[in-house]
Amino acid sequence: MNRVVSRAMSRILAISDIHVDYQNNLKWVESWPRERYVQDVLLLAGDVTDKLPLLESTLKTLVGKFHKVFYVPGNHELWIRDKSTTKFTSIDKFHQILDLCGSLGVLTRPDKVSTSDGGEAWVVPLFSWYATPEEDAEDSLYYSSTSEDADKSHLMWMDNHMCVWPEDIGSRSQFFANQNEEMMTGSYDAPIISFSHFVPRLDLVAATEEDNKMVEEERKRLGLPPLNDRKQGATVGFNFTRYAGCKRLDAQIRTLGSAVHVYGHQHRNRDRVLDGVRYVSHCLGYHREQQNGFTWGIQHWEGPKQVWPKT
Repeated sequence: MNRVVSRAMSRILAISDIHVDYQNNLKWVESWPRERYVQDVLLLAGDVTDKLPLLESTLKTLVGKFHKVFYVPGNHELWIRDKSTTKFTSIDKFHQILDLCGSLGVLTRPDKVSTSDGGEAWVVPLFSWYATPEEDAEDSLYYSSTSEDADKSHLMWMDNHMCVWPEDIGSRSQFFANQNEEMMTGSYDAPIISFSHFVPRLDLVAATEEDNKMVEEERKRLGLPPLNDRKQGATVGFNFTRYAGCKRLDAQIRTLGSAVHVYGHQHRNRDRVLDGVRYVSHCLGYHREQQNGFTWGIQHWEGPKQVWPKT
């Protein structure tokens, strides 16, 4: 792959799940000072809004603050509220969003940037979707639980009500993985920072002791007591792994040889190294999650988190 390297000496920053349908989140994003980020690259790892006009205005705002903005849609972006016509599917909306990004200068394909340490890095966006155990058991991250209420999980998960799929789509995780095939064969001559919306590994879902420690430190800063629920606020009976991500995603990360992979979706923040790859989740999430300390690091960074160069 040949790209003209950006002349700006950039930090690569990341955030996901900004959910600007909520006014508190929108105002916070709009408050990010341009002078802090004008040389930097932003990785926006999905779940901005399902409303196209709001998505457009938010992306325009971010393009005005950052040197470059990279983006992949999340599941919320593919919701279709108006089902008066069954011909318009979530795949149609996906392509509509990519066209919008192209018109705004938002990057959805690999590009090379000069980094603030004097080096270079490739940013590689990866499209993805989760595999449910019913749809694609081999690709699913599903982990069965005796406490799971499968009917409750199905009813609670809004994608089951808001997404519209072509009848012939087959495995959705395979469909989106196929969109990345060209990127798998690229010639990358610098460290790779990849990112997706969905979770690439099952072992990223459960909190470690270090994750719990970070939540407790965040709660302490917020003036809250220690958290008794070690599941970090998970809903009783709901099994997130059913809708978390897919194994194909991590296989593509390994094929690329990513140094860092950024993801979102879970609204629980992570930063850990697994089998030689650093995985980072820096979600803004919903107000109640911010107030409970689950999205730790947001207050510390006052915005997106630096993922490259290493801090």
